Amino acid sequence: MLCSHNAEARVDLPLHIRFLDARRHDSVSAIVSLREFRAINPDIPVRDVCLDSAHDNYATYGLCQKWKIRPFIDLNSNRGRPDSIPDSISIDEDGTPLCMAGFRMVNWGYCKQKHSRKWRCPLACGKVGSCPCKEKCSPSPYGRCVYTKPDWDIRLYTPVPRGTEEYKEIYNNRTSCERVNNRVLNDYHLHDMGIHTRKRYSFFTMIICVCIHLDARLKKRTKLKS
Repeated sequence: MLCSHNAEARVDLPLHIRFLDARRHDSVSAIVSLREFRAINPDIPVRDVCLDSAHDNYATYGLCQKWKIRPFIDLNSNRGRPDSIPDSISIDEDGTPLCMAGFRMVNWGYCKQKHSRKWRCPLACGKVGSCPCKEKCSPSPYGRCVYTKPDWDIRLYTPVPRGTEEYKEIYNNRTSCERVNNRVLNDYHLHDMGIHTRKRYSFFTMIICVCIHLDARLKKRTKLKS
């Protein structure tokens, strides 16, 4: 199920439902559903997609890049360091550069001139109170800077860098699907209907999702009246 969260209205809406065999991997099911949604709704732009670590593969990142969708995907801890990243740069597991003292450097935005993302010294940015390498690192009060190129690795260097507040805020919306599933299964009691076959489940789930959209419209109307 593809879902969307509206922070302003504080509602979670189901967008696309697809019943698939459990034998199919989740990462494949998500791409199939996303492709169908884009084909059915060409006028609805998809800016971001939030997925769990089952979708942490280069094919998914490459497809998102082709479709101009920003991926927010939880990292699979079993993956190693990509060979494309220079040995001169130390990185954390999510690709964030580490300074000489081992602190995570601070994202300082995208540098168009260098076509790279800029990272600054955490001490100079006030993220740490002291640093044992202060004297042997950069003498500049601005602190040492490191640049990473997105084309080094599309998995680690996503359009919105991991570890930033923007990334965390958007990725938190992934729980929208869990809340919609809870409404379908528990609030509207799909499990208690005693139905069988995929066709019947699909039909009743569709009716329930229509009701969830109607609930959102009613909530908005009630809020406007108050």
